[in-house]
Amino acid sequence: MKRSILNLSILDSLLEGFQVIDYNWKYLYVNRTVASQGQSTIEHLIGKTMMECYPGIENTFMFSQLKKCMEERVTLQFENEFTQNDNTKGWFELRIEPIPEGVFILSTNITNRKRAEEELLQLKNDLENKVQKRTAELEKLNNEKDVILKEMHHRVKNNLQIISSLIRLQMEEGDNNFNGVLDKTQSRIETIASIHESLYKHKDLALINVANYWEKLFNDCLNSLVNDPDNFKLELDIDYLELPVDKMIPLGLLINEWITNSILHGFKGRNQGSIYLSLRLKDGKYLLTYKDDGAGFSENSGADGEHHFGHFLIDGFAEQLNGAVQSKKSGNGVCFELEFE
Repeated sequence: MKRSILNLSILDSLLEGFQVIDYNWKYLYVNRTVASQGQSTIEHLIGKTMMECYPGIENTFMFSQLKKCMEERVTLQFENEFTQNDNTKGWFELRIEPIPEGVFILSTNITNRKRAEEELLQLKNDLENKVQKRTAELEKLNNEKDVILKEMHHRVKNNLQIISSLIRLQMEEGDNNFNGVLDKTQSRIETIASIHESLYKHKDLALINVANYWEKLFNDCLNSLVNDPDNFKLELDIDYLELPVDKMIPLGLLINEWITNSILHGFKGRNQGSIYLSLRLKDGKYLLTYKDDGAGFSENSGADGEHHFGHFLIDGFAEQLNGAVQSKKSGNGVCFELEFE
């Protein structure tokens, strides 16, 4: 083969390996880079077949691609891991093209890049394993925390019920006026206990479903204050909302006062009544609306000290929510609104 055809002076200076293989798999030309890549010399390779220089190469994927290029006259490009005669390995990016003499191969050593990719992949896998391990540890800690919080809320509820029971025992020894005060105090304690019960039974220990809790609160009040609870109705108009315990406790106590006042004063002398409760979230603020179809505000605002104390508590609970209760005109019964954040 004529050296002028191959422009040897240019090919010898390439950083990439350049070699020409004839149809009998003999090396017709290799540059210095090829010899270095194959841990050999130009003199050792020229004139010999690939199988003589690298025994077993005919069984490799690379040789199958060389054969395909030789027979089908197609250009191929791929990455290949090559094992040297001393069993060391290296990665090469190969471009194979057919030429009249056979095929030529352009080879670039990418071993360092491949090792870097393998190291990055190993680091990635190690990091993922550490993240999974840490996630499992955090989940375990979180589950333990949930168990502790559930137990805490359960014990608080039980302690409050004990206090409620002690008050009930005390009522058996008191007079009617004193018992009325104790009865309302007991109702307030039961409201707080109910919130803690909702927490330890709920999957989310931080939030309470508003609608579910208010229904329970309404039914608890009816069962303790009226003889025929089925005659009293609650209409809920609430978006699906969940509130944290620091809002639900004052909110629950405030609504407990309203429901109690409606039953004891607004529905006094009646065996039926309806209460409407609405809670909407708009522009980051909650609007609570409470209505009943009882006797109305004038009758519902009696002069007894306990009733005034109830209003004092309602204002205090509203203040805890950073809001203020507004009384609205209604055709019959009472209507209150409370806006809070």
